[in-house]
Amino acid sequence: MIAGPGAAYICDDCLQVCNDILRDPTPFSPQALELASRPPVVVAAPPPLGEDRSTTTTTREPVRTVILELEQKQQGNTLILHRIQYYQDVFELQYLWIRPPFTAGFAFVPRIIFFLKDTTGAQWTGDRGGMILARPDLASGPNNAVYQGSARFRPLPSTGARTLTIRAADPLGQFEESPPRPWEFEITL
Repeated sequence: MIAGPGAAYICDDCLQVCNDILRDPTPFSPQALELASRPPVVVAAPPPLGEDRSTTTTTREPVRTVILELEQKQQGNTLILHRIQYYQDVFELQYLWIRPPFTAGFAFVPRIIFFLKDTTGAQWTGDRGGMILARPDLASGPNNAVYQGSARFRPLPSTGARTLTIRAADPLGQFEESPPRPWEFEITL
């Protein structure tokens, strides 16, 4: 076993398959396709060794926490906004995403794309430094998959902001026959 970050270990067989794929001149070799069809494994990597944890935003205690517990469903997908945590210089949106399982062939877990806007006109897009974890322990059966995620944004909303509008979209949903509308939440600050 080759030791990776945290509790990640890679066996010799997997290393050999990866090396074979890298050496194979064809772009879609049978080994590469077989590897891509395996279900995704999502693991959060710990901060690099030697990093001072006291200066890492995600390891400090939040300055303020706002519990949201807001839920919206559409086209077999559910997005639950759990809470917003304010830190010294960033804020983090924590959520659960419940959806049908991805079909074979997905080698990654797509992220939800966020667009936030407050009443002062400040805007935040994307997801800066967040993470998403597969949570099979929370799934109620084989017909759904659960992902626990967080999205981090900088800078903090101004103290004059009264509401925060959160729009969220599943980028892969745009390829469906009838693309879903983005989820939209309005939160009073």
